[in-house]
Amino acid sequence: MLSQTRKSLEKRRDLYRCIRTFFHNRGYLEVETPVVVPCPGAEVHLEYFSTQWKDYHNRQHPAWLRSSPELHIKKLLAVPDIDRVFELAKCFRNGGECSPWHHPEFMMLEWYQKGLPFRGLIEETIDLLTYTAEQMVSPWAESKKAFTWLTLEEAFSQLAGLELIDQDPDLGAKAKAQGIISIQPGDDFETAFFKVLLERIEPKFAAMERVVLYDYPPSQAALAQVEGTAAKRFELYVSGVELCNGFFELTDAQENRTRFSEINRQRKILGKEILGDDPEFFTALESGIPSCCGNALGVDRWLTLLLGEKSLDSVLPFHRKGKYLWGAETY
Repeated sequence: MLSQTRKSLEKRRDLYRCIRTFFHNRGYLEVETPVVVPCPGAEVHLEYFSTQWKDYHNRQHPAWLRSSPELHIKKLLAVPDIDRVFELAKCFRNGGECSPWHHPEFMMLEWYQKGLPFRGLIEETIDLLTYTAEQMVSPWAESKKAFTWLTLEEAFSQLAGLELIDQDPDLGAKAKAQGIISIQPGDDFETAFFKVLLERIEPKFAAMERVVLYDYPPSQAALAQVEGTAAKRFELYVSGVELCNGFFELTDAQENRTRFSEINRQRKILGKEILGDDPEFFTALESGIPSCCGNALGVDRWLTLLLGEKSLDSVLPFHRKGKYLWGAETY
């Protein structure tokens, strides 16, 4: 009889094979990008693993473990004859990223395609989940339930009883009046926004089973394009678990510079490390990256859901029962 560890490793192998087949059949090129990078990502609130590269003259240069292969893959999109790429990429996040659904080291599937419309990316993501579930004969594939599509405005209105107005200074007070207990006096819009999402909206996604949450407020665009009053960004939830984060990508070089500067400004206010610069990323943008969409999907989470498990512990052989590599209790 096979051990649980052997079964888990075989299922991981099978999922990787299914993912590769799906993308190869759609003409995608599989790539590998650097793990140690000059800029780890572009998020205000994330903690990153920092290190140094020591050159021949014993000079130290700041470096990081990536939280995503995003910036390097976008550099590839500046190459005229590279139209669609994917990577199964080891990624890293620091700062307590350890819980039943979080881990400091994890496998990310990231893919990008030039000319793919925003809705097309969402539909391709659903196609990928359906294909891998069917190929792996997962119980998830047996249900033909469709995804519920909700804009952020609809989710706030229907599930939290709140009107979502970007940068509304009174959102915290309104949320408190709706009984959202995590709200504290002085919470700014962004803090209140995420507390409403975490406390009132996301818990209802478990009963809904399959949810596409899209069109974010412009203040939450990250590196997504803004069209009108909406950032073209989406997240997909399965059984209440956030599975991916996809963008209609921002390709304007100057706007990217502005957003990176704003991210570091906010990180400085919060007392977080200032993110390094990657000049080659901006050079690629200036050389011209066509309209494109990209998505980042948590492979470990998807494998856990495919197997009907409740925690990443079940699919990570070196991470068991709330302990990380050094045996420290993590949750």
